[in-house]
Amino acid sequence: MFDLPSVLTAQEVLDKAFGRASKATAKGVNRAARTRNLAAAKTRIAGSTIEATLHGYVKAFPSIDRLPPFYRELVDLLADRGRLKRHLGALDWAADKARAISRDYVRRIGKAAPKDVPALRREAFGRLSSLVHQIGADLDAMTDARRALRRIPIVDPEIPTLVVAGFPNVGKSSFVRSASSGRPKVADYPFTTTTISLGHFERGVQRYQILDTPGLLDRPLAKRNPMERQAIAALAHLADGVIFLLDPTETGGYPVEDQKRLLAEVRALFPDAPIEVVENKADLGGADLGHPKVSSLTGAGVREAVDALLGRLTSRDPGGAPRSEGP
Repeated sequence: MFDLPSVLTAQEVLDKAFGRASKATAKGVNRAARTRNLAAAKTRIAGSTIEATLHGYVKAFPSIDRLPPFYRELVDLLADRGRLKRHLGALDWAADKARAISRDYVRRIGKAAPKDVPALRREAFGRLSSLVHQIGADLDAMTDARRALRRIPIVDPEIPTLVVAGFPNVGKSSFVRSASSGRPKVADYPFTTTTISLGHFERGVQRYQILDTPGLLDRPLAKRNPMERQAIAALAHLADGVIFLLDPTETGGYPVEDQKRLLAEVRALFPDAPIEVVENKADLGGADLGHPKVSSLTGAGVREAVDALLGRLTSRDPGGAPRSEGP
């Protein structure tokens, strides 16, 4: 989703700035003029390199408030939106400060006596060094944020989206793969300790996305961990419809009654999203709970389940029900 540049450490930013400054050249009518012009050039290059580097990071990171709700939620979960804004603000401030420092010292060097020029150049470099080290922790935090944001999947909010939900180990990822077979490959995106899979399929001229979610556990929303809240964010902000998988075999490790309670919670949280309930692992048998049976492993019944949900979507009012904005 986010193509973000690598973020340098404070020392690396300084090495870059001072390395470029060391290659500066200058001319002058005499030795004193050349010395003054060279010191001014080095100061200008060092300051402008720091400014451009820091402003480049700020511009490269997305405008969080302009992101679709799904992405704002995930950015908040993975990188803490408030802290990210503060780190970006610190970098923006430091970039402007670096420009001001370099301009001030270039002006002072231009008016200084020849004997004072080297000291002014060293003083300028010292102030620039102190400035960049002052935001060292912010740069380190931006590296962590970049690593987290690059893990967010590419989901097009304009394409109708089906979300596959249910307890862990009920076969959600396998269902996504089976439903999107023959279409663009399903991609796996790391999300904390699990993966989230996104596939695509078509019905006629209409393209759809189908997304699995990290396992939802049967407990109150306030007690859910970030991985589980990511699933809620996907359901709340993306789902045009939900396929809820039950595992009547209980081989996934969760009793059917617990799975039913989770289904009831999902219905309550997202009353506007049509939900197609299916019983997975039909190839393994298990109790008959009164829902259509599918096998993510063999693909039996998967297309029929998807088409049943699509039929419910297209049978609604032409405008469609609005997507839920969250619990």
